[in-house]
Amino acid sequence: MNNVYIKASKKTCIIGKKDVIIDDIADIEGRKDIIDKLKNIIVFTIDTDEKKNYLLSIITVITEIQKVFENITIHNVGEEDIIISYSPKKKECKYKNLINIFKVIFVCITLFTGGGIAIMTFHTDAAVPDVFVKLYSLFLGEENLNPLIIEIPYSIGLAVGIIVFFNHFSSKKLTDDPTPIEVEMRLYERDVEDCIIENLSDEGNKQ
Repeated sequence: MNNVYIKASKKTCIIGKKDVIIDDIADIEGRKDIIDKLKNIIVFTIDTDEKKNYLLSIITVITEIQKVFENITIHNVGEEDIIISYSPKKKECKYKNLINIFKVIFVCITLFTGGGIAIMTFHTDAAVPDVFVKLYSLFLGEENLNPLIIEIPYSIGLAVGIIVFFNHFSSKKLTDDPTPIEVEMRLYERDVEDCIIENLSDEGNKQ
């Protein structure tokens, strides 16, 4: 008996083509001559030209494999349900690069403005300027409404703290650990995929 190990991805993006083959959705291991044939087995056919999500069960994949190879044992070591995210092939826009540049600029301006306002609002609510004045008066014995000797190190420390926390300086990472944003985005993607699977199951779109 030949053993085949299949590891399906949780989500697969298909652009343009209608027939989804095993090689699109999973990694498979086993005897080479069998694997070469298995990779091209069609397990799902897209029935629309619109952008849409489909849910494919690993049981369907195994059934299609057994139609071609009856005398093999299939071991699933991946996902039980696979999201197929179909998108029609789009025409290339000649202004795509320019549009992307404007998007990046817009996002940078939005983040910079929002972050700056958030920091200033926090400082106002916490009366940080008044604290600096009191600290200056406490340690140096005189009143100064603009204690730069405290404000400048604080501003530098704030920037350094943000860089260390988010683990990025320019395009370089300070450590190999994922950043807090990367962790949150990964958790968010996982929650979205689980929600899509549940919704498609409830709608009866599981194949």
